Amino acid sequence: MRLRNWLSAVVLVALGSSVAPAYYHWIRFQTGSGPYTPVYAHYDLNALQNKTVPFFISDSGPTQLLNGDSFEAVVSQIRAAAKVWNGVPTSDIKLAFGGLYTDGTAMNAPGIQVQFSDEIPPGMIAYGVPTISADPVQGTSGPFYPITSAVLVLRKSMVAERPSWAESFFLPVVHEFGHTLGLQHTWTSSVMSTEVTRTTTKSKPLGQDDIAGLSVLYPNDAFRATTGTITGRVTMGGAGVNLASVVALSPNRQAISALTNPDGTYKIEGLPAGSYYVYAHALPPSVQNEPQPVNISLPSDPSGTLMPSGAFELAFAPGTSTPQQVTNVAAGQSSDGIDVAVNPRSSVNLFGVSTYSYFYYGENNSKYTAVKPATLLLGKSIGRTVLTGNGLPSNGAGLTISTVSQSETVTTAPYTSQFLIADLGLGPASAEGPRHLRFDYNNESYILPSAVQMMQKMPPSIQSVTQNADRTLTLSGSNLSASTSVWVDGVSAAINTVQDGQLVVTPPPAQSGYRGVLAAFNPDGQSSLFIYGNDSPAYVYDTPALAQVNVAPTAVSAGAETVIEINGVNTRFDAWVPSLGIGSSDVTVRQVLPMSATKAVATVSISPQATPGAAALTVTDGLILNTLPGGFQILPNSKPLYVSVSTITSGAIYPGGNVVLPMVNLPSTRPSGVTAVLTDTTGGDRVVGAVFTGTDSVTIQIPYQFPLGPAIVRLTVDGVGALPAVIQVAPQPPTILAAQSVAGTAIASSTGARASDTLQLVVLALGDGVSAVDPSRVSVWSPGLATHSVQAVSVNPAASGTYLVQFSLSASTPVMSSLPIVVSVDGRMSSPFYISIVK
Repeated sequence: MRLRNWLSAVVLVALGSSVAPAYYHWIRFQTGSGPYTPVYAHYDLNALQNKTVPFFISDSGPTQLLNGDSFEAVVSQIRAAAKVWNGVPTSDIKLAFGGLYTDGTAMNAPGIQVQFSDEIPPGMIAYGVPTISADPVQGTSGPFYPITSAVLVLRKSMVAERPSWAESFFLPVVHEFGHTLGLQHTWTSSVMSTEVTRTTTKSKPLGQDDIAGLSVLYPNDAFRATTGTITGRVTMGGAGVNLASVVALSPNRQAISALTNPDGTYKIEGLPAGSYYVYAHALPPSVQNEPQPVNISLPSDPSGTLMPSGAFELAFAPGTSTPQQVTNVAAGQSSDGIDVAVNPRSSVNLFGVSTYSYFYYGENNSKYTAVKPATLLLGKSIGRTVLTGNGLPSNGAGLTISTVSQSETVTTAPYTSQFLIADLGLGPASAEGPRHLRFDYNNESYILPSAVQMMQKMPPSIQSVTQNADRTLTLSGSNLSASTSVWVDGVSAAINTVQDGQLVVTPPPAQSGYRGVLAAFNPDGQSSLFIYGNDSPAYVYDTPALAQVNVAPTAVSAGAETVIEINGVNTRFDAWVPSLGIGSSDVTVRQVLPMSATKAVATVSISPQATPGAAALTVTDGLILNTLPGGFQILPNSKPLYVSVSTITSGAIYPGGNVVLPMVNLPSTRPSGVTAVLTDTTGGDRVVGAVFTGTDSVTIQIPYQFPLGPAIVRLTVDGVGALPAVIQVAPQPPTILAAQSVAGTAIASSTGARASDTLQLVVLALGDGVSAVDPSRVSVWSPGLATHSVQAVSVNPAASGTYLVQFSLSASTPVMSSLPIVVSVDGRMSSPFYISIVK
């Protein structure tokens, strides 16, 4: 397979760089004429374990940090930044921390390496770049170019006033992870914008444009069912415009955009239902001698690189200077023919505007933090922002600023030689949400989406931190509530109580003497970082005893799946589940399950193609980072006997039930004997019944009264021990024994029931058979057909251990001979029970 490293201007984040347009991807066209169908570069989800890309952080780490910062804190923030992308609800791809890695470790499977380097160009913060195959492959939705690996590079010296807890560190890392997933830059102010026009925050890091861009590459079933599409064409003098940025803009909502194809056609996907204005603008030029004329890696076709068509005036559909045409978007539908006619101009001069507001703190408000984007408080008559940008007059003369289709007026005044003041007039009609600002100067127009954020409340603040006797922390301040989340560095603290503006939290584990920076985040996108910035409050741990961990085994054959036990001293695995990392993309940690405060078990699988050799071993628990370079050995593939836990299909595993364990590498001749031992959460071993079933599986019975939770399975086949495996023993799922009328008469197939009838189910294992079960915990439905209303749940006096669940069939229940009925309690779901529905 031929590989190409598509590093270009798109992946370099500059302190003062230009920005690039619209959600965009690495694209090639396989034909040189229309109709143009873009072929994207993205990971092959079928080649990933659980559709997850592992990322690894170099164990060399940064060489210099600001005072009060630490490598553990840096790692925690990188992990938190990657986790942001897992929150996209309409995307199938996920990221997972694979641990630290040592430079030179052989990795064959796809993965992302986070490196630290002194070779980042001056003025750059970081860069992220995927390695993309030069040869397309055929996927279920058409051809694509597989991303085979990626790197995210940070500076070795991290002392340029960007501590790891700052927004100015976190958001660029989120941005670079976006590049490693296949996203290029955008000009709609989301996290994939460069730092100049980015208007997302650490509390709300992704914009709608980011969500749409990722979902186009890795859509799940909900993406196109819950969002709409706009299509059309941008023309200049009748000819199609290549690489025009087309933006769908709605007042008080975030913008979403796309770039045009060589014939001027475009398609904006991922739009929430609603009304939009559509406008097109030309791409701004690159700066700092970047290798591309605009700040993206340009698309190509068989003839070579496709250049932008050239500069043109900003225009709204169908070709006006102001918004007049409204486009309505509905979920699951496409609004087509939204064309934009534009007029040429000589160059793009007005672009790259940044807005700021200031929050003051300290004695006599002697200190301040500059917050980007400008965040203004409603309820005042004036909201002040400070702004700067390319092409703006230094004194504001001749410049007009307005909000797009909003009531606020804007007046400007000089501030410094590089900054202007823009005051927004606020009134009763002003509402919470983003404001899109339009700039008109010297016969040129520019729009900055989400340029200003309107808020009902001030950001949360942490004014004091008190350690309690149980080592919880009481945080006092303002705008702290049950919806507030609190981080210590990059790890969330557990919220215990909320009262009178105070939060009592349990901080994540850390070693004694560790300094963790506290930050409070609210759902509106604001955080205590808005106020304190680099001076955010910190907590120094005085943990009474040193936490220690060890793992076993530390050597496993390639091609195997097994259990690695994590044993701790002075740990809290039951409250803070540890993570295990083995620094190779050929090793997958499928799950980590706590068995007690000092023991956890991890299921690990190693690719058959893994290169034998050493890899770094990492165990993290909260903010405790334990690593051993070369601490794990991948052995040559000896085809060991093991249980394929990842392919168990026998359903729920519960006391008294049977579980079928698929076996791998059984002898070719049928073995004559098998024994099984289960180790429960208390460490006790139990010999259990085991028999061969089929040609490649063993069935074991879980003893009655077996403790719930993880259990380690050890099988011996004809005297040969299989690699241990772990199963999760859960409560028995409910079983529907009968469906009756409320009088207790069985529902006969000949007479059946009718829509809206009230029935009752006889259910086993809904509870302990004695205690009452709250009806709010119980659901009854017919999958894909109807949801029914639960009215009452009671212990059944006629049959020990069972319950009666009274419910009403939905009025929309269809007539059918075999309607499936399912009952669940606290997520435990029964198998379907079938009844007849008649007219």
